[in-house]
Order: sequence, then C-alpha cells, then structure tokens
Amino acid sequence: VLVQDRLELFVVFAVPAQAIMDSAQVNALEAAVAKLKEDPSLIYTPELAFFKDFVLSWGAKVPAAREAAGPQKMDPPKKEEEEPESDPEEPEEPEEEDPERLPEDPEPFPEKGPSGEIELSDEQMDKQGDAKQAAAEALEDGDVQKALDKYTEAIKIGNASAMMYAKRAEILLKLKKPCAAIADCTAALEINPDSGKAYKIRGKAHRKLGHWEESHKDLATGQQLDFDDDLVDVQKFVDQKFKKIEERRVRQRLRDEKRKAKEAQKRKAEAQRAYEEAKRAESSGGGFPGMGGFPGGMPGGFPGGGMPGGMPGMPGGMGGIDPSMLAGLMNDPELLQAFSNPKMAAAMQDIMSNPANISKYQGDPEIMGIMTKVMGKFGGMGGMG
Repeated sequence: VLVQDRLELFVVFAVPAQAIMDSAQVNALEAAVAKLKEDPSLIYTPELAFFKDFVLSWGAKVPAAREAAGPQKMDPPKKEEEEPESDPEEPEEPEEEDPERLPEDPEPFPEKGPSGEIELSDEQMDKQGDAKQAAAEALEDGDVQKALDKYTEAIKIGNASAMMYAKRAEILLKLKKPCAAIADCTAALEINPDSGKAYKIRGKAHRKLGHWEESHKDLATGQQLDFDDDLVDVQKFVDQKFKKIEERRVRQRLRDEKRKAKEAQKRKAEAQRAYEEAKRAESSGGGFPGMGGFPGGMPGGFPGGGMPGGMPGMPGGMGGIDPSMLAGLMNDPELLQAFSNPKMAAAMQDIMSNPANISKYQGDPEIMGIMTKVMGKFGGMGGMG
C-alpha cells in the first residue's frame, strides 16, 4: 500500500471530508489514491513531490525508489470455469429425400357451396345430380380436371354433403394440390365429424407435405372409423416418421428437466452458502452479515476517529464506540436480519461513506426505520436530523 493504515484511516475517516472539500474533490482524491496503489512509482514523479513530502511529514512510509520502479504486476482475476453444457441441444436431423413430397399449393382453392341448409328446387337437385354423374364419368375417362370442375359445379348449387367434399378432395390430391385437399376435407368434417374418408384423404395430403404429426393423427382416426387395406403401407411409413419425432421430443424434455434440476440445485447451494456465511458472521461477532463486519467491515471500520464527518444527529469524530453500544447493536436480532439484506447493506455503506447521502433515503421507511433504530442504540443523539 502507499501509506500506513493509520494515514489511510485518517484521510478517509478522521477528517470530516465535507468540511474541507466537496464531493467532486473527494472523488478526485479517491481516484488519485487508487492510481498510486496501482503504480507506487508515481509518488516519485515531480508533479507529486509535494504529496510525497506531505506523506513523509506525517511519519508514513512510501515504497523505496527501486521497489517502485515499475507498476506492480497484478495477477489477472481468475475467471470461474463455466461448467460445460452437459447436454447440448440436439441438432435437427436432416430431412431424408422423399420422392412423394409435394410443394404447398397456393390459394385460391376451389369454391365451396353456400353455408347452411337451403331448400333446393327439383330443377337444382337434378342439375346437381347430373354434375356429380358427369364428374364420375370424367374420372373413368381419366379427365381429372373435368371431374374437379363438375364436382365444384355440384357443390356450388348448395347442400353439399361431406362425401361430395371428400370426393373433390381426393381429386385435388390427384392434381397435386394437397393444401386445397386439406381445406375440402376440413369442410367435410364440419358437416360430418365421423367421415372416415375425409380423415384418410386429409392424412394422405399431410403426408405429401411432410406434416408427420398431423398425418399420423388423421390416418389413425380414419382407419379406426373405416379401415382400408390400401392405406396400411402409407400409415406404416408415417408412423415411423412420427416415432422419430416423439423420441426426439422425449429426449429434449428429459434434457430440459435435467437442466432445470441442475439450476435448482445450484440456486439451493448458493442460498445455503449465503446462509452459512451469514451465520458464521453472526456467531463470530463479525457484525452485520453482508457488510464485512461492523466494525471493520465498513470502509476502514470505525477507528478512534468515529464516523466520517458525523452522522446527522450523531457528532462526527466520535471518540471511539462504547463497547456497550456495540454490544447492543450486535445483540439486536432485527438489526442483524436487516443488515443481511443486500439492499440494507448497500444503503448503510452508502450513508457511512457520505453521511449526506442519507437524504436519498428519506422516502424509504424501511431504511429510515433501521437507521433510526441504529441511532437509538447510540443514545438517541439528537435524532436523525
């Protein structure tokens, strides 16, 4: 250190700083002292010759010139080794090439019929029947586009059944329009929630888009409602894809649970460590936990010079602390508990470093209540001013 402890304590505590310099000057002095601690050789610069002479006049020691030839080497702070992530995120598996995959088809999709039940005339019903028949014949002839047009014509007349939408969805899937097919199957299921055909076609459409979870669910429901042997191979393929997704999801869930358990364990250990430190500080008579002990834990402690500059209502430069007063502080459970609170500890340190800072806490009843109690322990010297 640059000077002996008694000089440092005198500079910080024995002299009422506010009486001889403002806060900006105090801050500048603190910065200069910090710089000298970092590089003691600066004391030998011509600009600081006056300060060296002043320090020596007080009987303090300064480092010899050869010892202060260069800046002190300070070991870099050790960084806490971060525990490596034991279970990193599982990367997405690359998509296997799927020759049956189709691109998403954009809207607009084929028109739907009027919503709700309407009364059709005989002529409309005949026209709808003719359109459905024409669609069936077009399919037999291999004219899929004409079949789609005729089913759309029949649906637009009104009162379209779930089967009509399901059949048009089947045609749309043949035309490689899976999104439009899904829309028609959904319309069919709104009319008849037990339409096995609609579920199966929608499951196949989702398969074409690589929507494995949706496909798995629809195919399973459709097969349960109306089993189809021709769909077994498709369902088996989709189930394998879905199984991989589920296995990956389970592994991810287990990793998340393990990580959360580690975090909880770490928080518990930190809380236990803080608790034990507080108990040790209390049992050893070291003072208020979290404040490095009282006295001694405050910056420079409470030397014979007393509190810096005087706490409002407490004369500065108290000639030492009466042991009975200190015992009263240390034996008060409420005060011990209060100063184990980081907020209270920080406020106390702030006030002790500069008593004028107490004005910042006038609106905080919690801090002011504790400070009032502390003042009371010192005999109620004039209140909190």
